[in-house]
Amino acid sequence: MRHPLPITLAALVFALPAARAIAPQEAEFFEKNIRPVLVEQCYKCHGADKQKAALRVDSREAILKGSENGPVVVPGKPEESEFIKSIRHTGETKMPEKADKLPDAQIAALAEWVRMGLTWPEDSKAPTLTAAQAAAKTHWSYQPVRQSSAPATGSQNPIDAFIRAKLADQGLKPSPAASRRMLLRRVTFDLTGLPPTLAEIEAFEKDAAPEAWAKVVERLLASPRYGERWGRYWLDVARYADTRGYLAGNEDRHYAYSYTYRDWVICALNDDLPYDQFLIRQIAADRVAPKDDPSSLAALGFLTLGRRFLNNPNDIIDDRIDVVCRGTMGLTVVCARCHDHKFDPISQKDYYALYGVFASSLEPKELPALPAVRDAKTEADYQRQLAERQGKVDAELQQHADLYAWRVALTTGHCVPVPRAWIERSLDRAGRDKLRATIRKVDELNAGPLSPPHAMAMQDAPQPVNPRVFIRGDAARPGDPVPRRFLTVLSGGDPKPFTQGSGRLELAQAIASRANPLTSRVMVNRVWALHFGAGLVRTPGDFGVKGEPPTHPELLDYLAARFSAPESEGGLGWSLKKLHRLMLLSATYQQSSDAAPASISGDPENRLLSHANRRRLDFEATRDALLFASGQLDLTSGGRSVDLIAQPFTKRRTVYGYIDRQNLPGVFRTFDFASPDATSPQRHITTVPQQALFMLNSAFVIEQARALATSFKSQPREADIQALYARIYARRAEPAEVAAGLGFLTVQLALPPAAFAPPLWQYGSGRFDAAAREVEFKPLPAFVNRVWQGGPKLPDPKLGYVSLHAHGGHPGADIAAIRRWTAPRDGIVAIGGEITRESKQGNGVLGRIVSSRDGELLQVTVEPGATVPAKLARVEVKIGDTIDFVVESRGDTSFDGFAWTPVLTGEMGVFDGSIGFSGPPPPRPAPLSAWEKYAQVLLAANEFVFVD
Repeated sequence: MRHPLPITLAALVFALPAARAIAPQEAEFFEKNIRPVLVEQCYKCHGADKQKAALRVDSREAILKGSENGPVVVPGKPEESEFIKSIRHTGETKMPEKADKLPDAQIAALAEWVRMGLTWPEDSKAPTLTAAQAAAKTHWSYQPVRQSSAPATGSQNPIDAFIRAKLADQGLKPSPAASRRMLLRRVTFDLTGLPPTLAEIEAFEKDAAPEAWAKVVERLLASPRYGERWGRYWLDVARYADTRGYLAGNEDRHYAYSYTYRDWVICALNDDLPYDQFLIRQIAADRVAPKDDPSSLAALGFLTLGRRFLNNPNDIIDDRIDVVCRGTMGLTVVCARCHDHKFDPISQKDYYALYGVFASSLEPKELPALPAVRDAKTEADYQRQLAERQGKVDAELQQHADLYAWRVALTTGHCVPVPRAWIERSLDRAGRDKLRATIRKVDELNAGPLSPPHAMAMQDAPQPVNPRVFIRGDAARPGDPVPRRFLTVLSGGDPKPFTQGSGRLELAQAIASRANPLTSRVMVNRVWALHFGAGLVRTPGDFGVKGEPPTHPELLDYLAARFSAPESEGGLGWSLKKLHRLMLLSATYQQSSDAAPASISGDPENRLLSHANRRRLDFEATRDALLFASGQLDLTSGGRSVDLIAQPFTKRRTVYGYIDRQNLPGVFRTFDFASPDATSPQRHITTVPQQALFMLNSAFVIEQARALATSFKSQPREADIQALYARIYARRAEPAEVAAGLGFLTVQLALPPAAFAPPLWQYGSGRFDAAAREVEFKPLPAFVNRVWQGGPKLPDPKLGYVSLHAHGGHPGADIAAIRRWTAPRDGIVAIGGEITRESKQGNGVLGRIVSSRDGELLQVTVEPGATVPAKLARVEVKIGDTIDFVVESRGDTSFDGFAWTPVLTGEMGVFDGSIGFSGPPPPRPAPLSAWEKYAQVLLAANEFVFVD
């Protein structure tokens, strides 16, 4: 990558940031998203062997030094960095030189890297692989899981014994048990993602039997809602989405059958499929599925539903290595793509051994069908439409194939079959786009409701790939060969080559082995974090040297050992439901979230778990709880993904929502939804204003408030308030709450009907009545091609050529074009602008400025070809007053197009007529009634959006 032309050094003055420790997620971001791009795109011109313009980018120090012309980056400020400008093609030069522009995702990653301060984990302190291997001999996560015994504390549940022993060591005590109401709310959300009903809470409060709590846990674990809740957690790990991400050209972005993987995950968890089998089927179901039951082939979506990286096979394989290794074992193996891992005992040979496994695995052209109950008419309609659309594809291919074959025969004298890939390569851009558009019609049918379900499957290639190490991660520089095999550090230092096809089954078995010290620890830690608010290991995606050590190592190993041990040895047999049961029956889980002062001062992060952590509902639970409270929730299971954003709003559970990898709706990010671009071991938790604004302004929330209030009387009654509290909070309202509700409703019911303020700018036609000193204004009814006019075509039968656009318009024969501004509040404004009658033909136009309060303020005549100022220094307005900018014809409407962009300025702001120009506003919902407002207030309270 060549440095741009000379730049002004003054614009690039910066202070080098002080040295600091690099967080694990920063190192991971660099190794996964930055180093591969630098290696593949930049090093050949700006690396150790060659430095165009004296610029090197193979170390942080070198890139900060810059080129012969000065610095090229401003750490923290990508917009001011010539390096970023050049790859965005907005600078004086465009990089890479003599090559295509980098993909948008790579450009965005490089810009984010500069914004992060140019973090570069490779430094003189990074250990060699030999040192990393030596560290593995003592690093806790690479050691075998130890069969530890619970401390003798008198606790019946072993979890409590471990927790209380650690608390006692620090002089701390556990909190008392939570109230039964709060406990049932906590566990119901934890296991099902939905709130309990008032009847369920009252029944639990009245049940004095010793096994009452255990019965609650069993009931919730048996609910089909359990798989929907915990299935969504696993979909975060699996980077689930219904689209492929960014692709070039007209390629179809949708995954037609992604939902079959999601449904498989939910069903597998509801059935309590042992976790080792759960993993094996997601990596190698094609090798273990019975031939007469292909349903488990849907599990392979775990591998195939990732991003497609512009169909770059090396990046696709890298993503699959990451989701398998980090998702199941907490290992950042992809950091070894370009070099030996800097901190963990993972070599480049380890990485390319796994690369060979996935390079030897292919997605079948014809995805296997899954069992489904379909009526005859639906199947017939599908087959008919498929034949029609596929027939058009075949005909178009044949047309090009015939022409191509004729050319080959004319040149060589031989008739040869023409592969489809040859056909596409032979077409020009327009031809390829047309062919892909025809093919996309088939894809759209398969993504629609008529198509039967298919598995996003994978199968072994006929001939496995014998991988080689890519020198510095460059596929064009193959190095030493390496057999397909498992990781050295988890194979006793002597991994055996895989011999069964691609090796995916052997890889899956190695991961799901009881002897693997990472797999059971990682999953136990994940379940613990989701029940207790934080993991025993607080870096759930990195169990390596740079990850945090466990807060309770003995407890982690105790749970991991029991989880993976067979029932015959007193273990849980990889049963997730039994693992839940063990955790939920502990007194530690049942603690109150009220913390004692000693706990707050002695353990401010609650790492020792002296009390329960307060947790806000995540996006899925928030949305589902809103639907549940309003009585609108649709509990239909499975099926194609549904749009959660479009109106009318779907009432399906959020887990069934359509996930667009490239265009994730803003509300998902507002509520910390996991990014589907890569495996997500945990969600970030933020508290931002947008979350509260969603509860106040979202049309979806308002719809639920309306549904809640439909059955209540117009006059406030305590019984209705109690009914709302029961549905929203599953409890009775306190006397003070009833009084506050009655007072709020009494005031709201006494208010006059609400009215919406008019828009700032309106566009219409009419006349100025000089006698009445006012404007007759009627809004223009049609908005066509960014122009307001009288109808779909000009001239309109009634209004003629009357029209308005952002910068001017045209009057009619005896009808003026009027741009109206409405004052949003009291104040003083100055009016600026000028009227131009560009054409020198005709007889010009007349312009007026008219105030609804003071009448006509200005009148000007604009001759043909002239420009006349239309300015007023001071105009007083009150809220709701209008200022009309009126243009009339002077008799002959020919050539009366005009330009006039009024601008109003003052203490209330700047109102530019061109910037404020817009089409029809979206339809406004009816104002909320008093009861609807009250319901929305209750929905927006912390009691509703927090677990406890």
